[in-house]
Amino acid sequence: MKLLLDTHALLWWFTDAPELSGKAREAIADERNRILVSAASACELATKHRLGKLVQAAEALFRFNELVAADGFEHLPVG
Repeated sequence: MKLLLDTHALLWWFTDAPELSGKAREAIADERNRILVSAASACELATKHRLGKLVQAAEALFRFNELVAADGFEHLPVG
């Protein structure tokens, strides 16, 4: 199954936040699933961080490509 993570789900996954449900966590961790991450999520994280709304997202933002690759997720370009 293909799963496209929205920005919140991705950030919650990266930070192991309790806001991510157990069901979602299981689906993301299931190696049979193809996990897609939109380039728009990187833009959204950068914008919200710049505006001071997501201070806790700094590491995820600066290591975005590394974290996506480390989890075996795939980039989904915009356009």
